[in-house]
Amino acid sequence: MLELLENRRTVNGWHKPLAAAPEKILTFELLPNRISSNSATFSLYRAKVPGGWLVASRPHDTVLFIPDTHHDWDGGSVG
Repeated sequence: MLELLENRRTVNGWHKPLAAAPEKILTFELLPNRISSNSATFSLYRAKVPGGWLVASRPHDTVLFIPDTHHDWDGGSVG
């Protein structure tokens, strides 16, 4: 925050207020597939982001990006 304040330009000797950035919220949806591995079960979630999807697993807290420019992926397995 300090860096932002130091980099503000002045207008007539006064600091111009910084415009508030619009709030961005990622909305994750639960995917219908449950994955089991070595007797552990975890769930997958996805959120639409520019250029594709962010996919997160629980409880392992892993996040990865799936490129899908047109958001055609329905959340199921491919193939």
